Amino acid sequence: MSSTKWIVCALVIASLSVRHTRAAPAPQEDASPPMPYEYKYDVEDQEKSLYFGANESGDAQGKVIGGYKVLLPDGRLMTVEYTVEGESGFVPKISFEENANPFGKRK
Repeated sequence: MSSTKWIVCALVIASLSVRHTRAAPAPQEDASPPMPYEYKYDVEDQEKSLYFGANESGDAQGKVIGGYKVLLPDGRLMTVEYTVEGESGFVPKISFEENANPFGKRK
């Protein structure tokens, strides 16, 4: 084998080994169980016609229940309630309230 072929082979082997070492590590399973959590916020500014909010809670089994609401520019109140559990993924239920006036209502 000529010296040129040896150099080409060495470069190919070197580039393959560099590419192999730069590969991302395999994702690791998180061994710890999910931590329960909860959050909620609401924004209400009647002067600027801003009304939105969200809430969500997750339990120790990994089930998440939540929702959010937004007063749309056309006057409808959009509400999204959702669950996330196991393999089902994100499952939303979306509703609209026509001519909504949510300001001052209890949430």
